[in-house]
Amino acid sequence: MDSDQQQQQQQQQRDSQEALRAWRWGLEMGIWMFLGYAFQAVGLVFTTAQRAGFLLYLNVKFVPFFARILLGRKISIPTWASAFTALMGTALLSFDGTTVGFNVGDAWSVAAAAASAMFILRLETATAKVSDSSALNAACLWTVAGATLVWSLVDGLVTKLSTPSIASSLLEYTAANIIQVGMSHPVAIVYLGGVTTALANYIQTRAQKNVTAERASLIYAMDPVYGAVFARFFLGETLGPLGIGGAGLITVAAATNAFLDLGKKAEVEEEKDDKETKGTDEEVSSSIEMPN
Repeated sequence: MDSDQQQQQQQQQRDSQEALRAWRWGLEMGIWMFLGYAFQAVGLVFTTAQRAGFLLYLNVKFVPFFARILLGRKISIPTWASAFTALMGTALLSFDGTTVGFNVGDAWSVAAAAASAMFILRLETATAKVSDSSALNAACLWTVAGATLVWSLVDGLVTKLSTPSIASSLLEYTAANIIQVGMSHPVAIVYLGGVTTALANYIQTRAQKNVTAERASLIYAMDPVYGAVFARFFLGETLGPLGIGGAGLITVAAATNAFLDLGKKAEVEEEKDDKETKGTDEEVSSSIEMPN
């Protein structure tokens, strides 16, 4: 009986520690996710969805540089070349002749890409520290919800201070705005909250436990292409000739770098397997040798 109680207490302690880890990492991941969403939302007020889609994909290019700065990882020559190609693509995209050039919305989109890069980088550690993907995802989403509520309250406070004629309280005014947005765009709210945020983050959290970052980058390389197609289909947005060329450079840079990383990783794993096989063969040979 004492042994069963002790095991139960140990299990409860492990569960408690796992929950704390989930909240600790969920809080951090939620902050990075919120910043990415917030910067993206502000950027889309001033720039087109197509431009934002390609600029946001710079997050994959930021990851190795952040890893270098924060973790001391080396940056390979292909990564430098890929980053330069992406930079040229961004320049062409920004000055494609169909807009006034690089604007404040583009800057916010680049900031969103940087926040997203930090999310990708830190998710690598978070998924290794927290075994329960569902708990990590839930803690992350609760953090995003809380931060969004704070943002709404701050926005309401600024509006009330600048508009003295508003008679309702801050909470009433904020709640009314949230309800109004929800009633005006119910499908968009459900899709953005349920599909692109909750479901997408859950899938990404689970998948990154079993899929390498290099292979994931190959899949993510199609993100801006999807964005451009949807922006064309739903919003009627178009890119100029230079913009199309720049968008192509960004996509090629991302995909090429991912292919090179995959090839390099495969070579390293093959060399490791060869060494292990050779070592095993030597052990077997030495074990069957008979003494003279």
